[in-house]
Amino acid sequence: MSVLAKADEAPAFNFMYRAFSPVAYITVVSAILYKLQQDWLVKDIYLVVVYYFVFRLVFNLATGRARLLNWVTQCAYVLVSIPASYYVYDTLITQKEFLFPTAKELGSAVWLAIVAYAYHTFNSVKLSDERTKARKANYLNGRYLTYKSLYGKLIEGIAETKRQEALIYAVLIVEAFNRPKLYRLIENVLFYFGFAKTLGIMQVTTERYIDDRESVRLGATKIVKDHLQAKLKVESRRYPGGSWAIRREVLELYNPDGEYIREVDGLYDEIVNQFYPDEKTDWEAEIEELNRPDETEAEPNKSSQQDASEAGASA
Repeated sequence: MSVLAKADEAPAFNFMYRAFSPVAYITVVSAILYKLQQDWLVKDIYLVVVYYFVFRLVFNLATGRARLLNWVTQCAYVLVSIPASYYVYDTLITQKEFLFPTAKELGSAVWLAIVAYAYHTFNSVKLSDERTKARKANYLNGRYLTYKSLYGKLIEGIAETKRQEALIYAVLIVEAFNRPKLYRLIENVLFYFGFAKTLGIMQVTTERYIDDRESVRLGATKIVKDHLQAKLKVESRRYPGGSWAIRREVLELYNPDGEYIREVDGLYDEIVNQFYPDEKTDWEAEIEELNRPDETEAEPNKSSQQDASEAGASA
C-alpha cells in the first residue's frame, strides 16, 4: 500500500490475484499434505481463507490505514474468495482423487482458453482512479491535520522555511505509515533487548530511549541541518534541478532507498499544493527565475530608450 495515488493498470488481474490466491494456496497445500500422508491437517482447511481476511482487516484497522482501503473492493474479495474456497474444499479437496486428474480429465483445459480470452478482454478495460485519489487525499488531509495539532509548533520552531516544514511533514507521514503505532510499541520492547536501533514516529537512530515527540524534534533538526550540507554539495557539483536536487540529497541522507525517496518527494508535492498554496512548486519558481530579465541588461536598454526619446524630441 502507498500513500500516493497510483493508477490500476491491470484491474482484472489484480482482482483475480487477490481473490483467488488464497483459494489456490489451500489447494496446493492440501495436495502437498496428502502426498505427505498428513490428511488430518487438511480437515476444514478452507477456514484458513477466513482467518486470512480477518487478519488483513485487523491489521489495516490497527495500523490506521482504514481510510486508504476501497471497502467495496475489499467486500468483493471476501464475497468471492471465501465461498470459492469452501466450494473448492467441498468438491475438490475432500475428494482426494480430484487433486490428481487423469489424462482424460485434462481435456477440460480447452475451457481455460475461453476463460483466458474473457480475462484478457476484461483486463484491457481501464478503470477510473478518481475514487482512489479521493481516498488518498482524505487520508493525507487527516494525517497532516493530526500531526500538525500534535507537533505543529515544534516543527514550526525548527524549520527555517515553509518548504522545509512541508518536507518534514512528508517524512513524518511516510515514516508513520511504514511504522504504525503497533510496530513502534514492539520496537520499544525490542530496544531494551538491543534488537532495535530506530525509535519514534520519525524512526530516528538513537542509543537511548526516545518517545514520538522527541523523535520528531530530532528528525526535523536532522532535515534542517542536512539541508545546508545538501545545498553545498549540489552547488559544488553543479547538479541540475536546483532546490529539487537539494531536497533529493536531504532525503538520501535520511534514507537512501530509492523507492522511499520517490514516495516522500511525491508526497511533498501533494502537501505543498494542498496546505501551502502560497509556496510555488520548485519547477515553477525556477522557470520564473530563468525568465526574469537581468537588471544589468535592463538598465542599458532603459538608457537607450531615453536617449532615443530625447533625440526624437530634438528633431
